[in-house]
Amino acid sequence: MKNILFPLVTIVAVLLFSCSNNDNEPTPTSKAAISGSVILYDEGTTLLDKSNMNVKVLETTPLIQTTTTTEGKFVLPEVPFGTYTLEYSKAGFGSYKKTGVVHGTNGQATAISTIPSLGQLSTTTVTNVTAAVLNNQVKLSITTNPAGNTANRRYVRYFLSTSSQVSATNYTYFSAVFVAQINPFEKTITQTELLSAGFTSGQQVYVRAYGDSFWDNAYDDPAISKRIFPNLNGTTVAATSFVVP
Repeated sequence: MKNILFPLVTIVAVLLFSCSNNDNEPTPTSKAAISGSVILYDEGTTLLDKSNMNVKVLETTPLIQTTTTTEGKFVLPEVPFGTYTLEYSKAGFGSYKKTGVVHGTNGQATAISTIPSLGQLSTTTVTNVTAAVLNNQVKLSITTNPAGNTANRRYVRYFLSTSSQVSATNYTYFSAVFVAQINPFEKTITQTELLSAGFTSGQQVYVRAYGDSFWDNAYDDPAISKRIFPNLNGTTVAATSFVVP
């Protein structure tokens, strides 16, 4: 009888020990924090207070969001692991989005190392745009209000398309941000630049210009395969056109 009881007691002890160990094992985590920081500017290059910028994790329910500290830092707590888009917004600033944020690699928190420099909305309006072709080049002239000068630099950007409805959301080509320190601001577009942008000689191209900020808060939207320009001043004039030399 003793020989029978001993194996049974041993088996029960092993099972109890195994269950006890399983109970003590930590449950794998499925959430962690996302942290980062921002640097804020006016529409030029002057640093501003970095606090109170709202940062939210889009498409979370309930919405996970927080605000930046005076140092521009933020922590979004308890974010389920996944891939997200973060939206940064503050009154007076164009909203910026950081897409494709992969969170939870190796089951750990995510620290965003890239620090975005974000600017305020542009107060520069465009009041006139002309385009003249001369010697295989297009001379673009953009008049702004306020007028740009060395003491009050303004920033402009233009968009090109074969559509007369060219705009900041309907374009084939967009320029860099240019510093306007004279009014009107003038930019020469070469034939080579136009051909490289996908246009052809003899084609009618429309141009529209906007006031912008030095830090433009621009980002790529994969949903529409377009670059978005949140800081543009929408007050501008109708598009003008030229024929590609």
